[in-house]
Amino acid sequence: MKVILNTVLVFFLLLSVAAAENKKVDTEVKELSGISIIGNKEAPKSLYIVPWQNSEVGVATSLNSGLLDDSMRPLDKEVFLRELDFYDLSHGK
Repeated sequence: MKVILNTVLVFFLLLSVAAAENKKVDTEVKELSGISIIGNKEAPKSLYIVPWQNSEVGVATSLNSGLLDDSMRPLDKEVFLRELDFYDLSHGK
């Protein structure tokens, strides 16, 4: 009796595996609606730039360029010596 029961169980097990295999193989071609892309992703045809803040003309900012600072300009030797003489005279040395 056990042999017959085991044989029937194995038969049903193999039958269910075969049915699952048949369900996995789907040869029907499916068409999905979507978009068409012309070109490639790296080179878009158009670009929209949307500012995240309103630009206000004439608003003073605290941003200063380091190149506009006068401390890095070249010195003229004669002018520098004249300024040193004036400093010495004004501070009483």
